[in-house]
Amino acid sequence: MLFISDVHHGLDSLKNLPKLNEPVVILGDLINWIDYRNGEGIAQDVFGKDIVGQLIQLRKDHNFKERKKLWSSMFERDKEGVQLRLEEAIYKQYQEVFKVLLKYEILIIPGNVDSEKIMKETMTSNVKYVDGEVINYKNFKIGFAGGGVPTPIKARGEISEELFSSKLKQLGEVDIICTHAPPYVKELITDIITNKKEQGWESLRNYILDTKPKYSIFGDVHQPQASKWRLGHTECLNVGYFRANSNYLELSSLIV
Repeated sequence: MLFISDVHHGLDSLKNLPKLNEPVVILGDLINWIDYRNGEGIAQDVFGKDIVGQLIQLRKDHNFKERKKLWSSMFERDKEGVQLRLEEAIYKQYQEVFKVLLKYEILIIPGNVDSEKIMKETMTSNVKYVDGEVINYKNFKIGFAGGGVPTPIKARGEISEELFSSKLKQLGEVDIICTHAPPYVKELITDIITNKKEQGWESLRNYILDTKPKYSIFGDVHQPQASKWRLGHTECLNVGYFRANSNYLELSSLIV
């Protein structure tokens, strides 16, 4: 079993995945709204480079108030037309991602930029949506809890801390807990490029300390201060920004 996260429409990276006879777990963020390195993505395709450049800078500054105002202004002239173009672009990216993955067995959970509705509508038959489920694989009991941490951006895939906490409670005790975002630990949620804290789950931190899974596996923070961290009895692992570096974690590397 391979774990990846933050695919963000990285088709070239997906084409380089090793073709092993085992499932590939995608921990959310299949589509790409904005690549903060170069501006590429749905927003730039629809709104252009200048606007996206401003959005990127405001995001880096954590100036969410002005970012929200700018985002809202982009819908003022033709709200329905803009929304239609965005929806079409979202569908297109999901379809392209799933097409590349046709030869794999895929397990997915949503991330903060994902649309659960469109993801499910475009999934191919080789893809299984496992949010809120527990599976047994090679003597590991693996739990999945998707969704993005609530932020001022209010992205499509964000859910409340309360809803996420309820998912964790329903899973019960597992050997591996798979999420999109990390537990709220300063070193795991701090981005070294912006030197600012990004999103993390308080309830996941509590769940880990209470139930003591062997591993916590996640993505979301693209340039974390720490990609590995010991939280109580649990090893916490950020599998990496797949669009940028093609990183993946192989389950066999965890078996000792």
